[in-house]
Amino acid sequence: MSRSQAISDETLFGYLLVALPEAEQSHIDSIAIVDPKLRQRIEDLRILLTPLESPIERYEPSSDLVGSTMSIIQQSTAPTNGLVPDGSNRGASSILSSPMFETDRRVGLAWIDSLVTLAAGIVILSVLLPSVWYSRESSRRTACAENLRELGQALTAFAQGDPEQRLPRIEMNGPLAFAGVYAFRLQDAGLLGASRWVWCPSVVCLDPEQTVPTTRVYLRASPMHQVGLKYNASGNYSYNLGHLANEGYETPKLGGRSHFAVLGDSLLSIGSIDNTQSVHGQNTSNILFEDGHIQSVRLRTRNAAPMIDNPYLNREQKQAVGLDVNDTCLGPSFQNPLKGR
Repeated sequence: MSRSQAISDETLFGYLLVALPEAEQSHIDSIAIVDPKLRQRIEDLRILLTPLESPIERYEPSSDLVGSTMSIIQQSTAPTNGLVPDGSNRGASSILSSPMFETDRRVGLAWIDSLVTLAAGIVILSVLLPSVWYSRESSRRTACAENLRELGQALTAFAQGDPEQRLPRIEMNGPLAFAGVYAFRLQDAGLLGASRWVWCPSVVCLDPEQTVPTTRVYLRASPMHQVGLKYNASGNYSYNLGHLANEGYETPKLGGRSHFAVLGDSLLSIGSIDNTQSVHGQNTSNILFEDGHIQSVRLRTRNAAPMIDNPYLNREQKQAVGLDVNDTCLGPSFQNPLKGR
């Protein structure tokens, strides 16, 4: 029995409703990224919860509810056909008047019911809205992993066609000195199947219609246009910044290492006292490793123990070019590798 088959539907419902312990939520995340059958099961169960995503109408009692109710009661109890109770039927008048007091009590109970309903609605929304958000974010995280998988295959093909088996090169200076140039070089080689690959679904693209240019088209653009392409067409994934070498600077060779990060989500903040913030929330990031596998990694802060590797920091705990072949890290698409040294 596979790991995905061992997970019951009840557990997956708990996963979609964010009702499981954090460790179990992360465990299912990591399996779903690499197991298409589990992703399909999760999607099927999510469809069952789709009605919960529909906006719930909030009941607001009318400000004149009491007055209008009393008016209706008075109309319903008023004498008809010109018959006005007199002394001879005072008993009947007394009987007719008593339902008004009963109605007042029912109106009071109706108000209480309205308040209880409103309170219950607020409680239900407070439970469902985080679950709906997490469900949607889980879908975006899975789509992000699919983008990284496609890019990983393209980067592997690029390195296999390079004489030195190296990943796309970043220049040390000049207009091509930024991490996101890897996307332009993949376009040069005809390996970038879709421009959307370079954008995580959890990030709003500045210009969804912008395609990734070749390096030749980019270099022929005006300086102002180059700035726009640098920040938009190169996407938002973080790319390996390479390392220093005797001859200056090198991009990594393809080696199939399972611990060597090549691409990953960009971060909203890094190295602060608080946890590192990722686009997927808190400090969890999708990382593509050199051997092709993708993992949802819980990141550490700058103050973590030095022996704990953070794929976004080099040995000096900086987001910059590595000090040697075994010391590289990921940097945002717009970053110059030498920035921060």
